[in-house]
Amino acid sequence: MVKKLMASALLSIGLVGLMSGCAVKTGNTQLEKYQKKDISQLLIKGKTTEEQVRKYFGDPASADFMPDGRKKWKYVYLEKREKAINYVPVANWFVRGTNDEARTLVVVFKNGVVDDYIFTASKGETKAGTI
Repeated sequence: MVKKLMASALLSIGLVGLMSGCAVKTGNTQLEKYQKKDISQLLIKGKTTEEQVRKYFGDPASADFMPDGRKKWKYVYLEKREKAINYVPVANWFVRGTNDEARTLVVVFKNGVVDDYIFTASKGETKAGTI
């Protein structure tokens, strides 16, 4: 009986470990591989062209014109990774969620070249359950 219980517990722990790696990725997955220092090397104000930005990151999630006529492109990436507690029976009724990572890049162009940009990367969590 004890061996069966131990085997079941080890199997559950192993499954939790495997499943806790599940992630949902949305948006521009190109942003996943870049850090702030990488962006500053790729986007040089007054030099990097729209074509080069499109080559690095693909099509923007949104494009807009600013009141002064400059173009603004926005790229967004979001990754949600399930917490291990989500796979623990009964406990997941009360506490569950995801660990989240978001990256946003906004590039402003003037006359077809980068005029300015901002890159942000943040980590957070989404909580759910009855607690």
